[in-house]
Parts: sequence; structure tokens; C-alpha cells
Amino acid sequence: MKVITADQVLGRITVAELVPVMDSAMRDVSARHALHPPRFAIPVSDAGRMGLMYGALRNPPMHGAKVLSLFPDAPKHGLSSHQGFVLLFESEMGRPVAAIEADALTALRTAAVSMLATKTLARPDPEIFTICGAGEQAELHLQGILQCFAPQEIRLWARRPEAARALAAHFPDAPMRVVEDLGEAIAGAHVITTATSASTAFLPGAALEPGQHVNLVGASLADAREIDDAGVARLAMFTDALESSGRESGEILEARAAGVIGDDYVVTELGMVLAGDAPGRADASQITGYKSHGLIVQDLAAGWHIAQTLG
Repeated sequence: MKVITADQVLGRITVAELVPVMDSAMRDVSARHALHPPRFAIPVSDAGRMGLMYGALRNPPMHGAKVLSLFPDAPKHGLSSHQGFVLLFESEMGRPVAAIEADALTALRTAAVSMLATKTLARPDPEIFTICGAGEQAELHLQGILQCFAPQEIRLWARRPEAARALAAHFPDAPMRVVEDLGEAIAGAHVITTATSASTAFLPGAALEPGQHVNLVGASLADAREIDDAGVARLAMFTDALESSGRESGEILEARAAGVIGDDYVVTELGMVLAGDAPGRADASQITGYKSHGLIVQDLAAGWHIAQTLG
């Protein structure tokens, strides 16, 4: 069994190379060729939780689990907020294949699915990107944008502007600027990605403009959200898995509880759009949104690719 560290993954595996891997995984999810039971998370201290995700893929035949420490304040100490391992097994004889440090893998596969959603749901050839956040996910999404698109401008907004400036300094040759006013960061952007640790909504739906695409990445539990009720109501919503959305989308659950959206609010799986089984963007003026929950099958598919590539 291989043991692969984050240092071995970063710099060797790119967001862009994982996009087709995630395309296949998302199609399998919607074709019901993948298993991703509800995740578990239990509090272990006031500082954080322990999380467990497990599941299986049919192609290639494998199964596995991700065991994590979820500590939101860890980045303040130079650590990832998601520390742990993804454990891979082949499903022919059940042999363990690899244990891969989870933080880099998680950040890479999350950004790859956002790039896939952007390619699928945004208007063609987006050029102006806004990233909300300045942590690890923001950095990997920034890398993904530079690898997968031809941006004319990338705007960075964070509640701590100094953090955004520090992140921007890592990409001196990118067409990037730090924007301290959120409204200015949103105005005219073709794609907006929220990659924050927010637990309450900060992205105002009233500020969204026709034709924009929004990737909601940072909040993945039922008690956290990044966009307000008005924004949810304005979005044509897509997600990685409807099962996860029904349990864990704080944005959708709270908007429904508030009566802003009804039971007829449509949420569509990205894999169904990729397979041609459901429509994507309806027209150039529609505001599309992709709600990321993060699925174990994404970890397994990315982990298998990493194990084969770094073998």
C-alpha cells in the first residue's frame, strides 16, 4: 500500500488534470453507479470535529473512506482545516491501494469540480472571475482558473483584505487585483466563487447580475451558508448530488424554511447535465449556481488518479 503525502501531491497534480476525472465521477453519481452514504461528523472538542465519509465507485471498481479532523481555526496556525487521510481499496479482492493525505487531495478535487461546473453552466468563455476567500480553497480555485480558462481579470475579496493581498502576492504574473468592496467585486463578474469559512450568508442575492454563474463552495453542512435567501431564489441551482443537497445545503434548507422558495424549487445534478439527461443553462441571462457539498466518490476518483500517477 502506498502512503502519499500532501507535499508529494502539490506541484505534481494539477486542478486541470482532475477535471475529466471529476466529469466521469459526476456522471457515475447521477447514473447511480457510485455509493456515497451520509457522512458522519462528531464534536471532539470546542475547537473541532471528527468526520468520516465512505463509499464506492464502479469504474474503476474501488471503495474507501476519508477520515478527517475538521478544525476551522487550524489555518491560523499554518495547518489545513481538513486534516486526515483518504484510504483506497480495490474492489476485486479488497486489497488496500493507498493512504493519501487528505488536505491537498480535497482542495484539488473541490476546485476541479468547480471548474467543471463553470465550464458546463457559465456562459461561454468567461473572462472576469471573482473569488471570495483567501484560504487554501481560494488558492486552488485560483490555480484552476488560470489552468482552465483565459481570464482577463481575477478579483480577490476577503473579509480580511490583508489575507487577499498575501494570496495575490503568490501569483505576481496573474491578471489579479484585490477588491475590498464586495459589491465592486461582484459587479460585472462572469463567475463568482465563494470559498470561505462563513457560517452565515454574506453574498447578497440582490447584487447578482443576469448571466452570472456562482460556485458555492465553502459551506457544506446544513448549519452553514454563504449566499442569502434572495440569492437562492434567483439561482438556477445545480449540485453534485441531490441526496447531499437535501440533507446538507444550508442555503436551500434555510431559504425553504423561510418560505422564500417552495417545494417546487428545482435542483439539478451536474452529472445529469453532463450526460445530457437534464438541461443546463437556459439562456444568456439566467443566473446559474453550483452548490458544492464534496462527495467521497470525488475523493476516491481523485485519489485513484493520484495513486496511479505518482506510483
